[in-house]
Amino acid sequence: MSIFKNKSLKFLALIVFPLFVLGCSGNKSNISNKAEEIKLNSGAVLKSEDSSYGLYNYKDGKYEKEQMNDMVVTYDKESSSYIYMQDEKHYIVHNGYKMEVKDKNYSNIKMSPNGEYVSYFIEDDGLKLKVFTNINDKEIHLKSNVSISGTLYDWYDKNTLVYYGISNEGVNGIFTYNLETNKEELLYKIQEGFLSFIKASKDNVIFLQIDLENKKSLMIINKVSKEVTLLNDNIEIVSDVVIQNEDIYFTGRINGDKESLYKIKGDKAKRVIFDFPNVVKIDKGLCTDEKNNILFIGSNESLNNESIYSFSEDGTIELVSKPAKEYIFLDYIS
Repeated sequence: MSIFKNKSLKFLALIVFPLFVLGCSGNKSNISNKAEEIKLNSGAVLKSEDSSYGLYNYKDGKYEKEQMNDMVVTYDKESSSYIYMQDEKHYIVHNGYKMEVKDKNYSNIKMSPNGEYVSYFIEDDGLKLKVFTNINDKEIHLKSNVSISGTLYDWYDKNTLVYYGISNEGVNGIFTYNLETNKEELLYKIQEGFLSFIKASKDNVIFLQIDLENKKSLMIINKVSKEVTLLNDNIEIVSDVVIQNEDIYFTGRINGDKESLYKIKGDKAKRVIFDFPNVVKIDKGLCTDEKNNILFIGSNESLNNESIYSFSEDGTIELVSKPAKEYIFLDYIS
């Protein structure tokens, strides 16, 4: 997707198989031409079909099934690199080669913009972040002085990680780590409280900060100026965010309202979905299409089925998929 990289892979992992699966480092082998040339658009999804998942691309407002049988979960537009699952294993495909993830007890796998790195947490007396380069399939050992809180991290840019945690000196905040320079820097210091959400875009980092009195503030950091701005302090839950032009959309809930799709304009947050569909599945995240429409997953008549809907800038809501037992957006990087 064009701004924020998505999203519900945790949900996918719970459905397909538990978190104690694999991790990187393996022999490279040539992949088939079909796998090498896969091209997907923002909005691509996995659709549950009997006991498996089909891959569907989004073209001109419609979903079309791809011939590829592998379960692609992450896709980078610039490099056409991707992560897919086959026979309960994860593989990273980059520059015509595939690498099998071999670690065990790992979670929150992500790919960097341009597809040169892959990262995930392993269980090693607590969670430890591991990073591999997809160019020569080698682990990059991080010289970090920060204990990351949970799995709150993302890719800041193609060479830099961003994460929330506490340093060895006791500094509570958001940090960046550049893989080329091995330099770790404090991006934003938190005076009190903690974070429950963080996500990076091309131009910004957005996060939900909770103070010691449980007051929640949605904040945004401009990457160029490093200016920190309060977006809204009436938000209870944020599960995903995208930015289109000057508008910010998020799935979650504001105080006194229900879980839905919301829009922030200025310092005001308002709900934009009411009775069509009846339910917005906020744990499934958001995506955008090539026309800058917001794509989300919801249920209307039957809660046992899901469909994909689009929300346009003029407020038009359209059903863009057939009902299915489950849909999962790819983590689309652009």
